Amino acid sequence: MSWLDELRLRDIDNESIIEATCLQCGHAWKQTPVQLMLKVDHRDVTMAEVAKHLACQRYKCRFVGARLKLLRKRPSSGFVAGMP
Repeated sequence: MSWLDELRLRDIDNESIIEATCLQCGHAWKQTPVQLMLKVDHRDVTMAEVAKHLACQRYKCRFVGARLKLLRKRPSSGFVAGMP
């Protein structure tokens, strides 16, 4: 079991970006969870199912199957407080 099996598409916040890479040609593209929800039939699918059935967006490739990476937009500031 990986994070793809445990995480559902509806659980991802709208500020996150999903980067998909085609398993055949290596083309990478980015999508928001809302864009993926429009492509699938229902919101209760796991990310593993999305990766298994996602088609490549490259012209003349259209291979079905992709590797997914979740990119989150969070503040990346470090810990500021010091020790006495």
